[in-house]
Amino acid sequence: MAQQGASEAAAGDAKYCGSLAKAYQGTFPTQEGMPASDVFMLSQCDSNARATIPVLEKKLADKKIPLPSDERVAHQPGAPAVQR
Repeated sequence: MAQQGASEAAAGDAKYCGSLAKAYQGTFPTQEGMPASDVFMLSQCDSNARATIPVLEKKLADKKIPLPSDERVAHQPGAPAVQR
């Protein structure tokens, strides 16, 4: 059971990391691209989402980009998703 919970948490982390990555990628014009270090960081969402999430959250906050909703955070039924 604990292993299933851990894999569900990892899947949730990867999904949220992907949402953050998509929001961050949107801050760069297509023709401009982004630094290689950022491309590498975004690739870490698949293998190391837990460590990548706070980095992406800070980068988005620094650019004053609102964070996507985090489905990992429990909220009461009928209540809007919590924005961090």
